[in-house]
Amino acid sequence: MFFRLVLGVSVALIVVAAPASAHVVSAGADLHVAQTVNGAELTVVIRRTPEVPGPLYVDLVAYQPVRDLSIDLAVGDSTAAVLLQRDRPGTYPAVLHVRDQGQHELVIKTSDEFSVVPFRVAVPSLATWELAVYGGFGATGLLLAAAIVAGAMSRRATAMTLGGVGVIAMTIAATVAVVSPQLSQATPEPGRPNAQALLTTSPSGPVLGEPFTVGFDLVDGSTGLPVDDLAVHHDAIAHLVITSQDGQFFRHLHPLRTKAGRVEARVTADRPGKYLAYLDIERVAAGGQLVSGTFEVTGPPRPVSAQSRSLTFPAARPVTIEVDTGSTGLQSWLGMPGHLITRDHDGGFLGHAHERSMSSTSDGTVAGHGPRLRFATSFPRPGRYFAWVQYVRDFRVVTVPHVVEVVG
Repeated sequence: MFFRLVLGVSVALIVVAAPASAHVVSAGADLHVAQTVNGAELTVVIRRTPEVPGPLYVDLVAYQPVRDLSIDLAVGDSTAAVLLQRDRPGTYPAVLHVRDQGQHELVIKTSDEFSVVPFRVAVPSLATWELAVYGGFGATGLLLAAAIVAGAMSRRATAMTLGGVGVIAMTIAATVAVVSPQLSQATPEPGRPNAQALLTTSPSGPVLGEPFTVGFDLVDGSTGLPVDDLAVHHDAIAHLVITSQDGQFFRHLHPLRTKAGRVEARVTADRPGKYLAYLDIERVAAGGQLVSGTFEVTGPPRPVSAQSRSLTFPAARPVTIEVDTGSTGLQSWLGMPGHLITRDHDGGFLGHAHERSMSSTSDGTVAGHGPRLRFATSFPRPGRYFAWVQYVRDFRVVTVPHVVEVVG
């Protein structure tokens, strides 16, 4: 009877404790961060690190057009150099070293630009409560085995004592296994207030055909301090869309984080006039946010090419935009096979949708999507809109513009 009780309690406690065993610390996943460096579109892939101290593998995935460019990488005092080669897109590997887990910064530097990418190294390790649980269950097994041996040798009192202690050890271990994970979970931080943004250009008066820097200084809406908690979303710290007022110029860039609260990108405008810049960001423990600003580019006027209507949709209704790329070899970019960016004529609305039927965890080097891309979106009010579909084929970002007439 005693042994049946011991076995019954043991099975019950093991069943109760089993779900907690699934909540173990994992090594985490690779981190993908898009960066526009000296005009080159790169995806920086920081590979998961199995142990520290140990190597940190970093891949730079370069997209066309690629030109000769030397890029220095550094984490602490560990450095490496990568040389991009003209017209050779694809993966450029580098190896750095990290000494411990926790917060780190990857510095990406060229002759005239640099970026600081924060990342965290997480290596699997057992928490104190996990060691206690495993030790408790191990002791329980030894005690119950000893109790069975003692019972077989007709030492009933010894068997009862050993069995009782074993049940107590198992009870304590199971309780710790069930309760400790919940007690150790961090309390989610409340959502942060919106960031306030100030757009600047350097030089302050951009000139047609000459490179200049577009920068956003981000400050916390409640403290006024620089925003230093940007989260990687859609494989980038920030997404910057710059368009001319007339919709003839379009760039989708991934600005460099140069310091706390500052992101910037180099641009060369091909026409004078008013430009609109939109920065898509996301703060840790908060939702996404779109901030914007405008600037003027001076220079002689350029002819405006005819923009014929290519699509017509009703206002304020869900619609699907379908694009036939003609290829089944599309690569994922920013975690998706395709992107759709829309803007109304006045610039007060900017939309960003992703290919709705497919997602990807690839680092962008695997080609297996297409040929059709479908985007679910909507247009808030009647009027003329500009739309740009983007996808990657043969390591080249393809942008297909459209003019959309939205009717009431």
